[in-house]
Amino acid sequence: MDSKKALTVVESIRLANHDFLNHFQLIQLHLELGNVDEAKNIMKDISTKYKTYSSLNKLSLPKTVEWLYTCGWRFPAIQLSINCKATDSNYTQNDDEIVQYLEETLKHVYNDLDPFSEQNLLITIESAQNQFKLQFHLKGKWSSKSFQTVLMENIKVQTYEETQQSWKYELSSD
Repeated sequence: MDSKKALTVVESIRLANHDFLNHFQLIQLHLELGNVDEAKNIMKDISTKYKTYSSLNKLSLPKTVEWLYTCGWRFPAIQLSINCKATDSNYTQNDDEIVQYLEETLKHVYNDLDPFSEQNLLITIESAQNQFKLQFHLKGKWSSKSFQTVLMENIKVQTYEETQQSWKYELSSD
């Protein structure tokens, strides 16, 4: 799958159905093996994930939400985790700029990821009426050189760490 293009609705539904079936098969396998606690843990993890996705809808950033929903399918070598604390919509953000920055940063490292290392991306979002903050923290191993930060009009970008094993930055309305 080409990570450089947006997914169509049909592709997204097909991938979601595939994931859904995989989850059911994994739960069924654990139940057949008598691993009830493991099956319950899988169901709890799935429930938590979908509660987070539901919380993302409060952001009023449809392109960013779509990017987050489809990121794992478009960049399958990276294990994505999302934490979202959205208490209110924040209309000071430019949806296009957020997506552009997220997309450019992942594309920057994606082809240089070490295929023998685990790649984990944690995105933490806090949104209130007068505040927006998105923290990006990628851990793993890659060989890309430093990213040239793109100046954004409506978003402040603060890079905290950028090595070939850890990249942490924050997009904010401050």
